[in-house]
Amino acid sequence: MSGRATSRCERVLFEVGDRIEELLRAIAAERRDPTLLDVGCWDGAFSSRCGAALGAKRLLGIEVYEEQAAVAEARGLEVARVDLETARFPWQDDSVDVVVCNQVLEHLKNVWLPMTEMNRVLRPGGHAVLSVPNLASLHNRVLLGLGRQPTSIRIFGPHVRGFAFSAFCELVERGGAYEIERRESAGFHPLPPRAARPLNQLWPSAGHTTIVLARKTGAAPPWLDYIGGEVEGGMQTFYG
Repeated sequence: MSGRATSRCERVLFEVGDRIEELLRAIAAERRDPTLLDVGCWDGAFSSRCGAALGAKRLLGIEVYEEQAAVAEARGLEVARVDLETARFPWQDDSVDVVVCNQVLEHLKNVWLPMTEMNRVLRPGGHAVLSVPNLASLHNRVLLGLGRQPTSIRIFGPHVRGFAFSAFCELVERGGAYEIERRESAGFHPLPPRAARPLNQLWPSAGHTTIVLARKTGAAPPWLDYIGGEVEGGMQTFYG
């Protein structure tokens, strides 16, 4: 990827982070000394920003890479080394107030287990803030129209799943385990953030990245029921 493309990508990621912080500040008044879980916390830098925006008393993180997990712990996070596709989270049911999962699910073949686990550890009425690249962004539509590969799921890139804006919202809402309170987008490639924001508000389903704020309901998590496989011995078997 060229330096210019990398710079544009970084600008979008910063904008996504800013929008997530805004959502957390908006719900902070509902929470007293909340616990925040960042799924895929990397080095904990963004987790700390989220914790500050929410006013979190306790910061939890999940990170599979040891070096980055250690840095996150040095920042004050309690980090679990968990393979999201095969293992349950090490926290009890209804023990977390807010879950953030930013730019993670597109890297996973098995999204069903982490979707279920995030819902399990959330308290009733707790919030999940989820973001993924939008397969149906305007620039991806243009690329497909020209017969080219969308940037959100490049052949030699790290993403193994693609989510269109509406399809991702349907995934989150499936079975009624979450009620979506906000569905937004961030970034409008290749425009800078100041120019992109009005377009994100006008046409969110064509933005670069989908961001969903959802509240946990009392309904049972449905996602493991839709995979055409079974959970056996903690392993997800959903191929075929």
